[in-house]
Amino acid sequence: MLRIVLFVVLGVVALVAGGIAFFPMSIAADMASKQMPDFRYTEASGSVWDGKLSNVSLGHQHIGDLAVKANLFSLLTGKATGMLGLMREGFSGQADLAYGLSNGALDIKDMKIDGDTGMVPGMPATLAQAGGKFTLQVKELKFDQSTCQTATGEVWTDALTKVNVQGWVGPELRGPVTCEGGRLHMQAAGKAATGEDVLARLNVSPSMDLEMTATVTNASPAALEALTQIGFVPEGSALVLRHGLGSQ
Repeated sequence: MLRIVLFVVLGVVALVAGGIAFFPMSIAADMASKQMPDFRYTEASGSVWDGKLSNVSLGHQHIGDLAVKANLFSLLTGKATGMLGLMREGFSGQADLAYGLSNGALDIKDMKIDGDTGMVPGMPATLAQAGGKFTLQVKELKFDQSTCQTATGEVWTDALTKVNVQGWVGPELRGPVTCEGGRLHMQAAGKAATGEDVLARLNVSPSMDLEMTATVTNASPAALEALTQIGFVPEGSALVLRHGLGSQ
């Protein structure tokens, strides 16, 4: 449903750790890329306390441009804290971060990411061309060594409401953001005006593998035809759409 850029903050916040807070962003980013081969960028400017990385990627995930503003005084408390901003075509977001220098714990607060569903990789063409939107809002999210521990938030999308195939229009989807088995888990559900129940699940692993499954039950004949054209396939009494994007 959306390409989450969450785990890249582990690499970006690490740039501030270890006493390199006054380094130019270019030197710090080069150090990070040597430590994390999957971390790539095309340009770095400013310093790690107020700088920017352009065209960032992590594994197979294209992230975009990242702006970092760090709080240098927080280093005295054993943490690297600051704000991370994201900009790329069809996406924007920001979050407050706190990274424990001794234990590697990462706390994320007040994160919000908005975007166009059409820019999500792997989105079925009918949905991608429909002009839908999504929003991810997370009040608090905690990681321990990149493992998701706790999360509180909500995800929303109107992608299915923008589709009108064979006269069928889907519902808005909304639901909680949690941690399950060390993975970041998002679940959004809704009920169409014609009675179909839709449930979408997205899991993000510590290695940034994405697994999305959307399930529709109680499908009417019109919904069955419309969803089949979108890319859903029959599985038992339900219609299912699956998509995965690996980091390797």
